[in-house]
Amino acid sequence: MKYNTWICSALTINLLVFSNPAANALESDKQQATKIDANHMTYNATSHVKLISGNVLLTRGSLVIRGEKLTLTENSDGTQYAKVEGSPARFKQQRDSEVSNEELLINGTGNTIEFDGKKSTVTLTGAASIQKSANGQLTESISGNKIIYEQNTEFLSVVGTPNSGTKTRVQAVIKPKQPIQEINNLSKGKQP
Repeated sequence: MKYNTWICSALTINLLVFSNPAANALESDKQQATKIDANHMTYNATSHVKLISGNVLLTRGSLVIRGEKLTLTENSDGTQYAKVEGSPARFKQQRDSEVSNEELLINGTGNTIEFDGKKSTVTLTGAASIQKSANGQLTESISGNKIIYEQNTEFLSVVGTPNSGTKTRVQAVIKPKQPIQEINNLSKGKQP
């Protein structure tokens, strides 16, 4: 079967699979200081650019990003832009929940991770994947060549690579949602 233009363009998919508006990145993370731990750093005071390398660890509240090289720029309005490279680079962040005692996490990997504090987006490129979990149980997983994750709305744009020799396709696994009463019972130790 030949790939025609329609099928190749279908590999570029905008997904709303993570569209739960109540489960955004922790609001308190925006008010936290950015902390960096690495082997080496240079800083250009004029351009406000920090080049950091060697086992890089960036934290900001519950946001944790790891990689081998980090370029961090602070904009004039105080927002930050970070580009992390690794093999792979990784990030994780806790998300707000409307259910008490529910721990929601999002984890992602990619060869490059870009965090735009002004737009509240995380872009993962190269063997990109994102997994969401609730109370330690995987609930959703998605992979592709490039993923753009909007933290405030949990909107995802996922792109495969239709023109490469490997023809990476977008893949998603979405588990059925449990009713809120079932989640509350499980958090209290009751069996369904």
